[in-house]
Amino acid sequence: MSTGQTMRETLLTESEADRILALPKQIWEDIHWKEEEGQWYMEVPVKAPEEWPLRLYGRFNPRTGHCTFILFCGRQNLRRLDVGKQHHNPECDNTTLFHKHKWTDRFRDKWAYDVSPVSSISDAFDLFVRECNIQLHGSFKAPPSAYQRRLI
Repeated sequence: MSTGQTMRETLLTESEADRILALPKQIWEDIHWKEEEGQWYMEVPVKAPEEWPLRLYGRFNPRTGHCTFILFCGRQNLRRLDVGKQHHNPECDNTTLFHKHKWTDRFRDKWAYDVSPVSSISDAFDLFVRECNIQLHGSFKAPPSAYQRRLI
C-alpha cells in the first residue's frame, strides 16, 4: 500500500499477506506487559517500508501456560503463534500444542502448522518475530517471573 492511502475494507489475499510478512519490519518501542483479569497482554505498533497498519499483540495466561503472539494488519490476523493449546484445522487434522496460523485465501486464519516446541515466553517471542521479519529495537521483557510457569 502506498503512503497516504488507507487500508481498504476488503481482506488481504494470501499473496498480499505473504508479501507483507516478507517486508523488513521494525518495532521501535519497549515491550511492556500489562496484567488484566489474571492474564498478561502487550501490544506495540510495527513499522514497515510501506504504510500498512501493523501491530504486534501478545497474551499470556499464567493459569494455563498458554501464550499467543499475533501480527495484525488492521483487524486481519496475518500470522499467529499459539503455545500450549491444540488446533483443529478445517481439513480435519490436528496440530500439536505448538503451532502457527497462516493467512490463506481458502481458510483465512483458520489453518495452522506445527512448529518446534519452546519453553519460555522469550523464546516464543524470538521465534515469532524472526518468522515475521521483525527487528526489535527496544527491549523485550516477559511478564514478571512470579507469574510465569513453564509453557505447556
